[in-house]
Amino acid sequence: MKKLTKLAIVLIFALAMSACKKDVKPPVETDNNNTDTDTTVVETTPVPTDGMICCNPADLENPDSLLSQRKVYFDYDQSTIRSEYRKMLSLHARYLQQNPSARMTIEGHADERGSREYNLALGEKRGYAIANLLRAQGAAVGQVAVVSYGEERPEEMCSNDSCWSKNRRGVIIYTAK
Repeated sequence: MKKLTKLAIVLIFALAMSACKKDVKPPVETDNNNTDTDTTVVETTPVPTDGMICCNPADLENPDSLLSQRKVYFDYDQSTIRSEYRKMLSLHARYLQQNPSARMTIEGHADERGSREYNLALGEKRGYAIANLLRAQGAAVGQVAVVSYGEERPEEMCSNDSCWSKNRRGVIIYTAK
């Protein structure tokens, strides 16, 4: 009886292990009468949609290229990247992916409101938000560094909403192209 129990346990274990094998997709059936195919393509790397071939180091200095844009502005007390900057960041990620020797530092900044410590932490969160998006789109971990300046390096020196909105930013600086 003990041998039968052990055999049953081994068989159950083997059955369970074989059930854990990776999924095999069934073959796609094609209908020769239907020319409309329903396939889904998932791309893991961003593709430039503005017609330019990505990514030439000269584009970093070309004012007509999105790669020449290096600032991401944030809403008050936020580190969420707005949709208007995603295409630009996607091209920067593609550039890093195609140029493995390229390196960048992302500076995180905040406006003057809040304590020094809070603004340093917020600047760091903004920098990492940009860095994480770049990494998710193909940049290598070693290519992107983050530093926070908080409120210490304002772009504008006045104290009103228009100045504060320019000081809430992340800045991309290429250290090696």
